[in-house]
Amino acid sequence: MTGVQTCALPISGRKPASVAAPAAAPAADTAGPNRWPSQVTVRDQGQRNRIDIAEDLQGPLSIVIHGDDNLVRIGPGCRSQNLRIDVRGHHCEIVVGERCVLAGEFTQRDPRTRLQVGDQTTMMGSKITMHEAGLIRIGTDCMFAGEVRMDTSDMHSILDADTGARLNPPGDIEIGDHVWLGFGTYVLKGVSIGANSVIGACAVVAQDIPEGSLAVGMPARVVRERVTWDRRRLGPDGQPRRD
Repeated sequence: MTGVQTCALPISGRKPASVAAPAAAPAADTAGPNRWPSQVTVRDQGQRNRIDIAEDLQGPLSIVIHGDDNLVRIGPGCRSQNLRIDVRGHHCEIVVGERCVLAGEFTQRDPRTRLQVGDQTTMMGSKITMHEAGLIRIGTDCMFAGEVRMDTSDMHSILDADTGARLNPPGDIEIGDHVWLGFGTYVLKGVSIGANSVIGACAVVAQDIPEGSLAVGMPARVVRERVTWDRRRLGPDGQPRRD
């Protein structure tokens, strides 16, 4: 049976989720008032969790962990704009690279969920949730506008009425380097977006998008190939503006 949809999350289900767990994290030292930068709030209600926040982090960051053997790491040179991290599972992993700008929510609701964010990626209000085990990997120098959402799961099960088999298993999400997601983009489970691609505002990405593509719509469709993009507002000839 194909093409099954819910009102919120169309099914892709083409890629099985990765369930490999990261190596068990060493126990975190909870002693001392200055273990994290002063603007970082941590509520660790588990055991053997490792929380590594670079000392030069700018801006407020909130971390809540209910579970054991988890890893949260934020690299040097990052700026948080009220980012909230909520981990409710065991053997989970959130690793953010260097010089990122982070606003929104990272939420893990199942054991063995993994989120990896590459260097120099910026987010202006993303909600990244992981309700089932799997991997979300985001490349370097990506740019996410406000209200971007993604999840490895549909959050509930759709079953074949005759066999009882589940029709919408979880799936990993792969976003390549230098990808621009427009305002309100929704990336569904089990898809990949190739490097240098641009996804238009309010698009729903339900299938793979090739490298260097401009895709728009619900569901997203490629409308132009061989594109790339630049954070600067350039002139019509692609050169820096002189005004």
